[in-house]
Amino acid sequence: MKKFLSILLAAVVMMTSVFCVSAFAAETPKADALLDRLETEDEVLVTINSGSTMLFGFLPSDIKNTVAVKGNSIAYEYTAGFLKVRVIASEDGIYAFVPTLPFFFVKLDRNPLEGADIWQLVKDAANLTQGFIQYIDSYNETVDGKEYFVEEYNDREFVTSKFYFDGDNLVMLKVEDSSTHSIQYTYFDEISFDVADDFFKVPANAFDLSPILTGLILSIISVA
Repeated sequence: MKKFLSILLAAVVMMTSVFCVSAFAAETPKADALLDRLETEDEVLVTINSGSTMLFGFLPSDIKNTVAVKGNSIAYEYTAGFLKVRVIASEDGIYAFVPTLPFFFVKLDRNPLEGADIWQLVKDAANLTQGFIQYIDSYNETVDGKEYFVEEYNDREFVTSKFYFDGDNLVMLKVEDSSTHSIQYTYFDEISFDVADDFFKVPANAFDLSPILTGLILSIISVA
């Protein structure tokens, strides 16, 4: 009988422990969970919507900035409507080209990121962010007629950061600085931990315009 009670007690303790761990996991803030993924992943893509502009002075266009990291390669893409410019930095150097006109590229032989562990830099930035802010509260908030789940953090002094989620997707970050009375918004179009290899590739059979542009720049300098 005592043996049975001991086994029953042990089972209850184990079940309670599992429940506590599960409850803690469920209470992990979404923003922290998102930053924690950078510790286990080796690729990420983030697209930020920076508002709108008048392309060529008359064509309204959304401005988007995309940064992608995979292994030890990093890519940046600027989008304004149909206009796109992509820059890729890898061990082979830095390349710039227009994805919608994949016929030429420009290469910079000197890579300022050469020898750097790019993904480790991403992780360090995530750890620095988590060490800088602390979780305060979570609640629902309606913005422009749509309800979002909000997680609020602060830096223990003047800055309050609010992460707005639509389901599990982070869509907006609002940062308020009470010392400067400033508010900054960041709008996320996409956050993905699965990036296609093609995003880091220079278009096949594209023409290298680097010698032409280099010669042009040298000619302008010599004339000046």
